[in-house]
Amino acid sequence: MNLSFVWHMHQPDYRDASGVMQMPWVFLHAIKDYYDMPWMLARHEGHKATFNITPSLIEQIKLYYERPQEHDRFLSLWLQDPALLHEADCRWVIKICKSTPFETMAASLPSYVPLYHKEQYENQELVDLEMLFMLSWCGSYLRRNSSLVGALIKKERHYSQEDKQLLLNELSRFTATIFPYYTELHGQGRISISTTPLNHPILPLLMDMNNATKANASTQIPRQPMSLVSDALQQVERAKSLFAETFGFVPEGFWPAEGAVDEKSVGLLKECGIRWIATDEVILFKSLGSKDRNALYSPYNYKGMCIGFRDHGLS
Repeated sequence: MNLSFVWHMHQPDYRDASGVMQMPWVFLHAIKDYYDMPWMLARHEGHKATFNITPSLIEQIKLYYERPQEHDRFLSLWLQDPALLHEADCRWVIKICKSTPFETMAASLPSYVPLYHKEQYENQELVDLEMLFMLSWCGSYLRRNSSLVGALIKKERHYSQEDKQLLLNELSRFTATIFPYYTELHGQGRISISTTPLNHPILPLLMDMNNATKANASTQIPRQPMSLVSDALQQVERAKSLFAETFGFVPEGFWPAEGAVDEKSVGLLKECGIRWIATDEVILFKSLGSKDRNALYSPYNYKGMCIGFRDHGLS
């Protein structure tokens, strides 16, 4: 059996009206996952995969290249001396620092464990909690290849404000290497890279709101819905431009947001030069009117567009 792995790398847009991210998940997954996954793949000769990297993820990761604390509310507070924070901000930082999955991440750092379960902290304990939280999110690549990360993990406790700044500088530099690494592996033929329309829109609804009632007859839609085909076109073209600016080539594949497709949106993507898309088996079975498992395991050609359907249970 030919098996294709497509990893959907996506984060919602955490920016508020001022452009500052209100949650740190893009940064944390950047230092733990977005480099590590292709790096682990590249260590196994012959293994290949496709990584779908969404525009909202691209835009947000790029904000961490320089002075990330200016673009992320959590990092701006994390970098400060806890003794100088307002009580509400301090409580929020502690809440985030205790959100790390315990068994798989926090427990790997012995000095993190007692702090993870405490309710009241001295100031030095808060600094240690903040540092150990950030170190727990450092992935396998950083732990093996960053001498600073390795030294800070070995230190275990009694961290300083200077340690925080040094670590944040190191991690900021690291985020700037993520997308160039994908480009490098793509050039070697080890991975393929695809993307998604710019703001993660449901293309079939942009093009024809009546698609909602075709999918579910009980859906309530506006009385006089507008067709926003021009908006849908911009969503695709602007995603292509951002992708080309980031990776140096034009994408051939798209993962439509939420896997939502219909005949018109597939036609639009094809007109924009997209050669393949991926969606889910539910779409295929609803179109066929039956659960034909044999149809699922072969790429489907629809008017020149190659469509792959995800095995829902396996995924």
